[in-house]
Amino acid sequence: MSAIEGPVRVRFAPSPTGSLHIGGVRTALFNWLCARHYGGQFILRIEDTDEKRFVPGAADDISASLRWVGIDWDEGPDIGGPYGPYVQSQRFEQGIYQPFIEQLLEAGLAYMSFTTEEELAQMRAAAEAAGIKAFRFRGPERDWPLAKQREVAATGKPYTIRLKTPLEGETRFRDLIRGGDEIVVHNDQLQDIVLIKSTGMPVYHFAHLVDDHLMKITHVMRGEEWVPSTPYHVLLYDFFGWPRPVFAHLPAILRQDGRGKLSKRKDDVATYRFRERGYLPETIFNYLALQGWSYDGVTEIMTRDELIARFTLERIQPSPARWNPEKLRDMNGIYIRKLTTEQLAERVLPFMQRAGLIGELASEEEWSYLISLIPLIHERLEELQEAPELLMFFYRDVIPGETYNPADLIPKKHDAGQTITLLRAAHEALSQITDWTPPALETTLRALCEQLQVKPGPLFGAIRVAVTGRSVAPPLFDTLAGIGRERSLSRLNAAIAALEQML
Repeated sequence: MSAIEGPVRVRFAPSPTGSLHIGGVRTALFNWLCARHYGGQFILRIEDTDEKRFVPGAADDISASLRWVGIDWDEGPDIGGPYGPYVQSQRFEQGIYQPFIEQLLEAGLAYMSFTTEEELAQMRAAAEAAGIKAFRFRGPERDWPLAKQREVAATGKPYTIRLKTPLEGETRFRDLIRGGDEIVVHNDQLQDIVLIKSTGMPVYHFAHLVDDHLMKITHVMRGEEWVPSTPYHVLLYDFFGWPRPVFAHLPAILRQDGRGKLSKRKDDVATYRFRERGYLPETIFNYLALQGWSYDGVTEIMTRDELIARFTLERIQPSPARWNPEKLRDMNGIYIRKLTTEQLAERVLPFMQRAGLIGELASEEEWSYLISLIPLIHERLEELQEAPELLMFFYRDVIPGETYNPADLIPKKHDAGQTITLLRAAHEALSQITDWTPPALETTLRALCEQLQVKPGPLFGAIRVAVTGRSVAPPLFDTLAGIGRERSLSRLNAAIAALEQML
């Protein structure tokens, strides 16, 4: 692989056809890291020429998702730049593409095709019936003089404009990620692709190429699904006499089971969903950098600055990456544990508000209380959305028969009567202390175990269920301190009463 000399100009050019796929963020991230590592610019361009699949609001989702992850751009729709506009429909309205398609028509390198969709479908069916596995369209108009094409067009008959692909010879190009080896395609395996739709709107193959040239893009980094289309793009560059950019097709991201690529239809891969579930942008940034790229095969946790310094195209692997939700969760937990108590409280607050546990405008009292509870879940949290559930019993009443089954209070090898005795003794001992802190609570309850001659497990387990409604919760003494004296004693009384009804 040849060395890369900066500055580079790269771009991310998504279509606003729905929520931004997390794989698209990976493509944007690799482009961004390339620009930042080698020196240069990262451009955001919205390719909205597919009118049928356009989704209102999708462009805003793209921008918001990229910014959330931490990807900014040097030129783009919202900030402009020297080669704007950066939205293809706006570029179309300004007539940017028309001179270039006229140039191809005049040179006999493209032609007007009057074949209808119905006729095209019939041609495909006939080819299939004849045993032709790969139908390659070559329009009859490709050999018409341009004057005749224009004459028919003047009658109002709809037409597309297609690339006049050579019938003989080979098209060759190199791909950095595939070691720079030449990829060779025989031209008789290609077809005459559409460049301009019957509406006059350019398709991706044409518009992106004109835009990349005018915006002086030096490196085209995109998904490997575009490799089969690259020969057409190479032909266009050569027809125009323009220098080709460097091509680098990124490896696919497979589903966890390896059966196919991550899919919007089958997988929860919309970027905003990771934000909703409580993944930190630092996590997503780090994890996506490892989807098809590796620093040394061992190091995984890296900061933005470390990734920028270490990122090179040579380390992008041609083999597919594989999505691993468990590994992503683990990494998110690592990043959560890196936060201070106050930082985590700030991240958790919106989730607590959404769950209705804290008001829309958190009071000082609510904020202080949340701060005091964060240490109880800091080590356990893997997604921020888990916080409301983990902390629910600190904010909501715990009611036997509703919050939990009273039978869950009874430890193994104990019955209801024995458990009542344990909880009554705990209530009496706890009601005697005023220093309601974890150390004092632990001292009192451990002394009670010795007094009752019972192991801590049964006593502490019964108390835990009584005050939290759960058999698994943060450390008992910290939990009691967080719930508070009055509520803890009240919940113990309620548990005792529920058990008495079982006798």
